Amino acid sequence: MEFPVSYKHIISRIDDFDPLGYEHTRNFEDGGISGLSPYLSRGVISTKQLYLRLATRYGEPACSGFLKQLLWREYFQQRQVGGLLTAAPHPDTNRTRGVPVAVLRGVTGIEAIDGGIRKLYAGGYMHNHVRLYTAAVCGLAGYRIEMPSQWMYYHLFDGDIASNTGSWQWAAGMLTAKRYIANQDNINHYCRTSQSGTFLDMDYDALDRLAGIDALNECTEIAFSTVLPVTPLPKLDSRPVVLYTNYNLDPLWHCDGDFNRVLLLDSDHYRSYPVSEKVLEFTLGLAINIDGLQVYAGRYSDLRAAYPENRFIVREHPLFSYPGTEIEPREWLAGRVNNAAGSFTKYFKAIQNEYHGRFI
Repeated sequence: MEFPVSYKHIISRIDDFDPLGYEHTRNFEDGGISGLSPYLSRGVISTKQLYLRLATRYGEPACSGFLKQLLWREYFQQRQVGGLLTAAPHPDTNRTRGVPVAVLRGVTGIEAIDGGIRKLYAGGYMHNHVRLYTAAVCGLAGYRIEMPSQWMYYHLFDGDIASNTGSWQWAAGMLTAKRYIANQDNINHYCRTSQSGTFLDMDYDALDRLAGIDALNECTEIAFSTVLPVTPLPKLDSRPVVLYTNYNLDPLWHCDGDFNRVLLLDSDHYRSYPVSEKVLEFTLGLAINIDGLQVYAGRYSDLRAAYPENRFIVREHPLFSYPGTEIEPREWLAGRVNNAAGSFTKYFKAIQNEYHGRFI
């Protein structure tokens, strides 16, 4: 799948999307997915903006399945706000640290997974079901989630630390105490393959008893890093500064206001959450939609020190809370609910009960 960067093409993709077809086919690799997740992750569009546009056109019932997927994203960001991504209720019982070499090379022997890895490297995207299959085989082979989940995030155009980490936690059973497992029949069904005789070609009870997977025994540890462009300090006048990040590239944000506009490629952030060269190029491509934007790769503290008298404004996000900035509320689709720390099922039920019919 290709991901155009112009705002006009992104809005056209929304208008071409069929949410009812998505609900019926989304689990199939060739199903009617939206192709909108990279724009949500990069903050070009918001979950609320997207849902309202679709629900106004198709009605709430037709959008209910897609709504649940949008809320999955917000649920994990709510957990991230409270620091709960690092405090999953059930520990990761796997012991091996690293990433299977067969996964890195896309040669696990499971055609759907290997094909998904090739697509990830080539175009920054992997179907959500294939992501689960990849997480599942890493878990069955005894690997802890930290490095494989970081590897996947590193290459994803729609990489979101919260939902990516949370999904790997869910697959590992860290949220529900029941890990996700898929056998070859399941993969064949949803990915239109016809493999047999693989290490996943057995029933679920047998899979659950696996002590390891020979094809995934070889592993390596990787130090991921991002090479940022070399940029000078932006040239700012006395106007307030609206500070964009790689999670907020909304071209409509304060578009009619009189501001300095700066995209901060925060070196501290990328040190903690590195991304590939292709992901960075995609981010910078999306930034072109914002008129008058200056790009600065460096530390916020240095930018702030250079312009101590300016007013800095940033949009709310769990990863970006800078001292001395005004934080503007983001458009959460469903707002905050009291039991956001519980399971997604409880979170979704609370939203249904509390917010039924409020979206349009």
